[in-house]
Amino acid sequence: MISQRVANEGRSSVAACLQYMMNGTSLVKVRPNARQYHRFFTLAEDLTAIRWTPTSKKSSKAIVNIDSIKEIRVGKNTEVLRSRELLPGYSEDCAFSILYGDNFDSLDLVASTNEEANIWVTGLNALIGANKSLYGSPEAIEEKEALRERWLQEVFEEATVDDSGCLDERTAIELLQKLSGEMTTNRIRQKLAEFDQMKNDGKRGRIDSKEFIDMFKEIATRPEMSDLTPEKCKEIIDQYEPTPGAREKGQLLIDGFTKYLLSEECDIFEPAHREVCQDMTHPLTHYFISTSHNSFLLEDQLKGPSSVEGYIRALGNGCRCVKVDSWDGPDEPYVYHGNTMTSKILFRDCVEVIKEFAFAYSQYPLIIHLENHCSIEQQKIAAKVLRSKLRDNLYIHRDDSPKELCQMSPQELKGKILIMGKKLPKNCKDSGGEVSEEEDGCEPSSSKKKDKPKKVPLCKELSDLVSLVRTRFTDFSGSRHGQASNEVGSLSESAAAKLAHCDAENFVNHNKNFLTRVYPNDSRIDSSNFNPQDFWNCGCQFVSLNFQTPGQMMDLYDGRFRQNGGCGYVLKPSVMRDPISFFSANSKDLIPGVSPQMLHLRIISGQQLPRPRGSTAKGDVIDPYVVIQIFGIPADCTERKSKTVSNEGNCPIFEESFEFQVMLPELALVRFVVMDDDFIGDDFIGQYTIPFECLLTGYRHIRLLSNTGEPLDNSSLFVHVAITNKKGGGKPMKRKQKADKLHTDVRMVGLKQIDDIVKAMSPSVTEAMRVRYEADSSMDDLRTECGLSSIANMKQCLRVILQRLSACPQLPVLRAESTNLPEHLKRVTITLERALNNMQAVVENADRLISSIDCKLQTFMELYEDLQNICSNAGIKGKKYNKLHDNYTWNVRIFRGQLDLLESCKKECKSSIAQVQSSAPTISSYNSRERSPSTSRSQRKLNLFSKRPSVDAIPALSSIQGRSPTSPAPLSPGIDVKPKSILKKSNSNIEPGSL
Repeated sequence: MISQRVANEGRSSVAACLQYMMNGTSLVKVRPNARQYHRFFTLAEDLTAIRWTPTSKKSSKAIVNIDSIKEIRVGKNTEVLRSRELLPGYSEDCAFSILYGDNFDSLDLVASTNEEANIWVTGLNALIGANKSLYGSPEAIEEKEALRERWLQEVFEEATVDDSGCLDERTAIELLQKLSGEMTTNRIRQKLAEFDQMKNDGKRGRIDSKEFIDMFKEIATRPEMSDLTPEKCKEIIDQYEPTPGAREKGQLLIDGFTKYLLSEECDIFEPAHREVCQDMTHPLTHYFISTSHNSFLLEDQLKGPSSVEGYIRALGNGCRCVKVDSWDGPDEPYVYHGNTMTSKILFRDCVEVIKEFAFAYSQYPLIIHLENHCSIEQQKIAAKVLRSKLRDNLYIHRDDSPKELCQMSPQELKGKILIMGKKLPKNCKDSGGEVSEEEDGCEPSSSKKKDKPKKVPLCKELSDLVSLVRTRFTDFSGSRHGQASNEVGSLSESAAAKLAHCDAENFVNHNKNFLTRVYPNDSRIDSSNFNPQDFWNCGCQFVSLNFQTPGQMMDLYDGRFRQNGGCGYVLKPSVMRDPISFFSANSKDLIPGVSPQMLHLRIISGQQLPRPRGSTAKGDVIDPYVVIQIFGIPADCTERKSKTVSNEGNCPIFEESFEFQVMLPELALVRFVVMDDDFIGDDFIGQYTIPFECLLTGYRHIRLLSNTGEPLDNSSLFVHVAITNKKGGGKPMKRKQKADKLHTDVRMVGLKQIDDIVKAMSPSVTEAMRVRYEADSSMDDLRTECGLSSIANMKQCLRVILQRLSACPQLPVLRAESTNLPEHLKRVTITLERALNNMQAVVENADRLISSIDCKLQTFMELYEDLQNICSNAGIKGKKYNKLHDNYTWNVRIFRGQLDLLESCKKECKSSIAQVQSSAPTISSYNSRERSPSTSRSQRKLNLFSKRPSVDAIPALSSIQGRSPTSPAPLSPGIDVKPKSILKKSNSNIEPGSL
């Protein structure tokens, strides 16, 4: 298709888009009366108007002048498109709208493909900057290209060492990679070969300046960035813009912008999580802990090699629990997988390596899981080695310690090494005794007659070093009454899976107070791995995987522990920690107090995707597609796939959007997988797994990893990420209080003492719900008035508002209280003011409401400790007590959920107000930009003011640009906008200092 060719090859030049539009294309025109017609649209050759045929109107009326266009909207973002269903076969990505005229009339169109829609949007955005001094005009685009070419010419001439005016292949490759580090050698050589094939003058193997410039522009220019306008940010320009002339003019050209988007600043991973950012003072039971199974093995479980390298790799990967299997050796203990043909290594060497690398990557406690099979004599040697090598780092929990070990936090145990294993009873006074032998593979017996485990000797010297006691898990009832807090229940994956499936709620509750370890079945002799997510869903702390085996399961593991600075400890969600919250991973209902989130993903393009490793199906050509997978509780798990882009691995354009509902965001993982489509079998290219909580919104790059977790050179995905609440759904939709009510309903329990506290809390909870609802609702209204989607932020709304105000030539001076404002401007300014007032109300009242709810919640929690006695005295037992208990815990989750939601809303409101404040310097910088004398003489000045009451309502805004509290505050006090979109008409500008 021509549109596909333009999208893939020509979008780096706006001229190609304009030429395509002049040739004309068939689009669907959507009318307000719900009728949809196919019409042929063309751009006039003089670039002044858009026309369509056939039409029932006079031909002179079937036209929209470019000068009259106010803005271009992408997707279903006008009233007409929002209220209509598109024809079958057309997606929302294909829709766009042209708003024109003083009344902001809309011409709503739907293209046959999203590529075709992008071509029209790109071309129109370039044309509507009517002032030729603005960046968007064709002349300005040509000027930028000329500047870029002059820079490339200078660079080429500096690299030329002789008078031939040419570079040899090696020098050309080095120079191109120096200018753009994202170019691969193979890609450059491929292009050089293409250029050589067109030569017959004996200059093959050499390249002149014109060929060099053309090659750089063809390889380095990413087509999907052609419609992205330069940002007015001095720091970014100085850091990323390679062209000296552009830096001097304060311009960021496409090469600099590409480098910026590929920098760490635009990475998808939240920078805060590159360091330890979670609360590390919770008990050990409140964390997921990175755990390695049979850490000494490098391959399979049957005959693979054992090596200390296994410990180095695991600890380097953030592992905080490693396993050591000790067996008798000739003179001292060996480490290997017993009763197999795996090779053997010295116990002493293992301990030395563990000590050396224990805290190289994380300072938080390391646990050595010691599975002892040695005789008494060699146990004593092992104990001596542990004491002598670990020294002060070895932590031995004393019986008279003020805290139980499992109640101690990672922060308290920082820099310590703990031993997990079998331990003699406390009352044992002898030099040794016997303990049960419970190797991995022993599952809890379901029969009434339980097998008695075999007894093995254990010396006191080794027993005294053990702090965490490995024990055999029986059932939840037995553990609740008989398990000590320092005991770790071990379960095979099969036994744990049965519990997770049949009794997930009790499994979660058990893991609030006790440590649980899950290990692979003995049948996994190939060292394959199970899905760790199944057991994280139940709160299991030690989920052991074979770190030596790459693949999807290790990708999930790496993704989970990539957060919190990769320290190997990740705080569990609050519903898995709170003592009286009941959570079942298998439930598909709303989780009380947890607001579901909508993840909106747009997969735009890929860069430098390599040929799959080991693939022999094709040459150097691949057909990539992207798979997006969500892992979490069962209700969240899903998978979606993009289209396949044929024969393109350097920069495939996907341009597809996806939506996912996530019920428990704190536990969810998002995995991006790039595959090569092949009829024999799809091949793996690269992947990246990230916790939902670590996703950054906006336009982001995902740096792809190989199947072993190694970065793929220069390979990435370019995506857009947005996260909204459940009601967002990608379409502007007003929230209804009934929906919020699902998260705030409380239940009376039937005891006056408790119900009185619930009633006392209700006013604060109701007020918290109200201020949140008003702030969220007014922000939704503002997005709707601005014609933006539900994922837009305050700064984007401000840009649209200023753009509309500046596009009204009949109003040289505007004030929000003016009666001369057109209806659409009056509506949007009032909505903005209401949104800011409501946000400020949240900021001012949140701390008071949080304090009030939290204070009463503490009283509520204190009653819980004596709830059973209170109910017993009131004669409430059996089923009535169970129902009362369920309602009680439900209310606790609701109140805690309201605290979390209010905290989150306060943070969002502060962010929106900060966006208003931080935008002022950007507008000041733009207003101070020099303009041509002729332009300044012919234009009138435009001042923008807002109502005075908003100054009182939003005191934080009065400080913008040093204004006094008595000065009129700007309605839109500066916004971070694209210069070409601020002013679209040559007869209006903004007076410096007026904002």
